[in-house]
Amino acid sequence: MPARVSLDDLDAVPVDRPDTDATVLPVGYELRPGKIRPSVWKLPAGESTPYHRQREQEELYLVLSGRVEVRLGGPVDERGEPTGDANADAGSDSDDNDGEETFELGPREVLVVEPEIARGMTALEDTELFVVGAPNVTDDGVILDRSS
Repeated sequence: MPARVSLDDLDAVPVDRPDTDATVLPVGYELRPGKIRPSVWKLPAGESTPYHRQREQEELYLVLSGRVEVRLGGPVDERGEPTGDANADAGSDSDDNDGEETFELGPREVLVVEPEIARGMTALEDTELFVVGAPNVTDDGVILDRSS
């Protein structure tokens, strides 16, 4: 049966991560879809999502308001190491950044990212992002430690 909700009727839930003011509007929890995992992320200016990849989920990002800087890398494994499955120079200004690409997204702009592609976003101003992951799997994200 179809389900609907107004974002105005949802209470923001703090993100379960230390040192962040980011919150999530629990769209998926409220609507209980079977095949997708929707949410709305509220990122204050300067806040970042973890640099991560997904195990199974393809993710769609729609900027509802604000602006984000997007950082995409090439395909990576569970440790964050490049897999060599894609052209390492695609979107790259440097040979030593493993094919990373950085760009901005603003209101009404949409991005789709495959599961194996590393990604992270930083809010350039207070931002709301509608995020949909599919298939609907729990704890699919793999946070990557790129410092090593």
